[in-house]
Amino acid sequence: MRNAHPRYLCYPSVVCVGKETTVRIFPHDVSRRFSAEKEYQLKVLGLQEDQLDYHEPLALDYPCKVENGCLVFTYAFDMEQQYTVMFCEKGGKPTKISMYAVKEDLYALRPLKGDLHTHSWYSDGQDGVSMTPADYREEGFDFFSLTDHNRMYTSQLAADLYDGVPLGMHIMRGEEVHTPGSMLHIVHVGGKESVCDRYIHHREEFEAEVAEVEKGLTHVCEQYRHRVAMAKWACESIRKAGGLAIFAHPCWMPRRYNVTDEFRDILFDEKIFDAFELLNGIHCRYNNMQVALWQEQALKGNALPIVGSSDSHNHDSDTDGFAHRFTLVFAKENDTESILSAIRKGYSVAGEHPKGDQHEVRFYGSMRLVRFAHFLYENYFNETWRLCVGEGILMRRYAQGEDVAESLTALADSVENFYKKYYGITPVEGLEPRVQTFLDRCLDAQRTLGPATKGSFITIYGGNERRE
Repeated sequence: MRNAHPRYLCYPSVVCVGKETTVRIFPHDVSRRFSAEKEYQLKVLGLQEDQLDYHEPLALDYPCKVENGCLVFTYAFDMEQQYTVMFCEKGGKPTKISMYAVKEDLYALRPLKGDLHTHSWYSDGQDGVSMTPADYREEGFDFFSLTDHNRMYTSQLAADLYDGVPLGMHIMRGEEVHTPGSMLHIVHVGGKESVCDRYIHHREEFEAEVAEVEKGLTHVCEQYRHRVAMAKWACESIRKAGGLAIFAHPCWMPRRYNVTDEFRDILFDEKIFDAFELLNGIHCRYNNMQVALWQEQALKGNALPIVGSSDSHNHDSDTDGFAHRFTLVFAKENDTESILSAIRKGYSVAGEHPKGDQHEVRFYGSMRLVRFAHFLYENYFNETWRLCVGEGILMRRYAQGEDVAESLTALADSVENFYKKYYGITPVEGLEPRVQTFLDRCLDAQRTLGPATKGSFITIYGGNERRE
């Protein structure tokens, strides 16, 4: 994320299309409060508005007023798009901030950042179940799932560690499914019980059920029939458990490609998966292939909802995966049922930012969601990340045995409260009276106690004649 505070924020910044909305431009740096003694100019500009000239003059003539240190205007946002709000003191240089208007379906959903494919040292990772949730929260994640190979219990342990302590982060059950005799990787997220346990501890029953599935796959070539049957059994079992079945990194190449083109195409044609892992913490080359694969399969009628995952096996600062690849989901709530439902309905995008470059981010998905995701990542998630850092640090201290449960509880609703202000669910009236009083003292001191300097030049404020 970008480590830079904006000077102003709009409350709300995300609004519903077609509804006249009162917007308050809030000075993030309260010393920049708006003064009722001054005159301001404002313009609201939709980025989808038609134009004939790049250099057309823009008149900042939309009505606005000052209330409680904020600049206030009322506007009817008539279409789903990003808006630029330009404002300044009369005759000054305009400041630009962004807003976004969305239709009712998207406005009713909360933006969440998460990772659905991660590992701990209980399988082949390098970090434990106690540290992993804290590490993800500190990086600004709202949810994550620990998906160790052939075991679900580690993800439950990660959640149990914080049992009874309210968290802003949601920890989901998960596991990575590897049916015997197949190189196929299937990520299971959100189910109430393990699918892996069935082929590990109940092998005969598993083989009998797969044999029944295989009887209905006579149209599949013999080379892949049994593996397709196992994949179909796994995905059906995941859904019966209430989980999401994700087709993971088919273009990964440990020695050869994870699955052959022929096997992969059969799996898509059988339509057995719920989602496709478009981005993974593997080399960029293989992710490029997976993006191309997803596009080709969509043209063939095999479109799948997409996710982005780190597949992280360690949280070192030089790793390619951890915190660099993720999913943005638009869900009703930050809970398993809402997140999985949103992905199934296509309300998700896969995202990544290159290692070492927090300013460049790439999103994949529908044009509608990608546009909105870029706005959110540059504005909303840049703010929630700051709120998550403290909670992540406290989660780590709690996991190490420190008595910080009360502090964690106090922070648990920080991101949700900001979301409600950002979307206008909770109104923001302006600067608090105590802040206004303090700023009045500061302004009075500036006017009476000495000059303001800029380099070697001195500007005298008010009637103060001191020049030393």
